[in-house]
Amino acid sequence: MATIYKSAKAKKEVLGLYDKKLESLNIPHENIDINTTYGNTRVIKTGNENGQKVVLFHGINAGAPLTLESVKKLRDDYLLFAIDTIGQATKSDETVLDIKDSSYAIWAEEVLRGLNIEQANFIGISYGSFILQKLITYKPETVSKCIFVVPSGLVNGAFLPSFTKLTIPLVRFFITKKDKHLRSFIKPFVPLDDTFMFKLQKALLLGVKIDFRRPTLLKKEAVSHYKNPVYMIVADDDIFFPANKAVKRAEHIFSNLKEVHYVKNCKHMPRKKDLPEIQQAIKKWISDTNC
Repeated sequence: MATIYKSAKAKKEVLGLYDKKLESLNIPHENIDINTTYGNTRVIKTGNENGQKVVLFHGINAGAPLTLESVKKLRDDYLLFAIDTIGQATKSDETVLDIKDSSYAIWAEEVLRGLNIEQANFIGISYGSFILQKLITYKPETVSKCIFVVPSGLVNGAFLPSFTKLTIPLVRFFITKKDKHLRSFIKPFVPLDDTFMFKLQKALLLGVKIDFRRPTLLKKEAVSHYKNPVYMIVADDDIFFPANKAVKRAEHIFSNLKEVHYVKNCKHMPRKKDLPEIQQAIKKWISDTNC
């Protein structure tokens, strides 16, 4: 079987960081494995068994534990299902899916069927928003409320800032393997005090065959049939998916875009102090019975 890892040692290191992050959350949870056409998928279930169901898709190679950390307080009110994306550095199988066809949507629908979820609220974070977009084009009836957080799939960052602030430091890191170049690479999108993300990014870049494919951009006609509420959380200093451009395009695509929340002075990845603000916005939207 093809592997996304460069070595067994690299896989052990990356998944060891996954386990450490999950353990650090100190939350009761259940690991569920769902078999799909594309292979096994790990889902972490946690939260209020009597609450509304909320399904989460994480960012590229981030994994379910990082996603749960960002919405941890929602566990008090909702039953959360954090899905490990297949083909990424997670506890799911390593099958890499086609980003241009319906593979992601079929995979996601099979996972939901395995969980006996006919309808739920969904949160897509970064790359996870792209997966959520695929799902609403394919099975719109499964998504009660659609929440995009720093979403991919709508716009891409400008070439020159991306090249100078991301590509050049990344190439330097690949050549030198020096921490200073890795710090230069992650500085535009990771909070400076996030030591875990530094370790994770280093393990990923050195140990994983990174998938650098950009998500295909969503077209209006692909989701014209989706009528349920759409919400967005954007970061005003997002180098990957600039907030104003993303909002403008979302307004063009979604006639059912209900509200956008801007997180101020925030990079693509939020600071710990931003998380309560993000969780409060999500809770407000999910609990709104007028939509």
